[in-house]
Amino acid sequence: MLKESQMIQGSDNLDNDREKLEKEIREKLHLYHQTSKEKWQQIQKIGAILSERELLNRGLITKEQLNDFETTSTGELDREAGRDNYVFASHKPAGYGEVTLEIDLSVLDLPETKVSTAGEYLMHAVDEDDQNYYQNSLISGTEFIKYLINFLPTLPNKEWFWNNCQEDLELAKFIGEAHLDKYQKGDKIKFRQYWKLFPEIMFAQELPLKYIKRVIIDGVEQPIKNYNADN
Repeated sequence: MLKESQMIQGSDNLDNDREKLEKEIREKLHLYHQTSKEKWQQIQKIGAILSERELLNRGLITKEQLNDFETTSTGELDREAGRDNYVFASHKPAGYGEVTLEIDLSVLDLPETKVSTAGEYLMHAVDEDDQNYYQNSLISGTEFIKYLINFLPTLPNKEWFWNNCQEDLELAKFIGEAHLDKYQKGDKIKFRQYWKLFPEIMFAQELPLKYIKRVIIDGVEQPIKNYNADN
């Protein structure tokens, strides 16, 4: 049996490892929202990034425009799940436009901020089990750091989460195994773990521009205007 001193030492080491990982996460974690130059002009006039539903409510877009990807990237499945009421961000630029907005991490403390730890898994849901899995993946923004502390050590390589690993052979093999397991064996574990690499940070109705800390257009950082003022 382990002596009490050994058990305490093991507990101390575990706490130290978690503290180191939390420090690493806080140093590496960034949040981004990307958009087009045209939409960025509109966003600045409004003073906030609005959800699709809020754009509709304010008469800034019409129902006829909902199927126009240039107007909105929200899909019908999103609307059915109520996701049209959210503004989305990611921890890596997703390539959705020429304008990249980096968001201050303080948004995680906003009462209405949620995180879909399953990423866009809802788009791949085919049965009730998948639907329940997605719903259970939703956590509050305040839980996100703690979630990452527990999640990252479960990955074969935690750099998959931080880096754009499109040419990573190890990850490509993992993705292949995930699809094989899901579609031939009915085993969804690896497929779900893959989509956890792309969590979605969700802000209800709007994200005020005072939370924008950097603006990058066509790869060039722009001077920050008076976005920190209350709108």
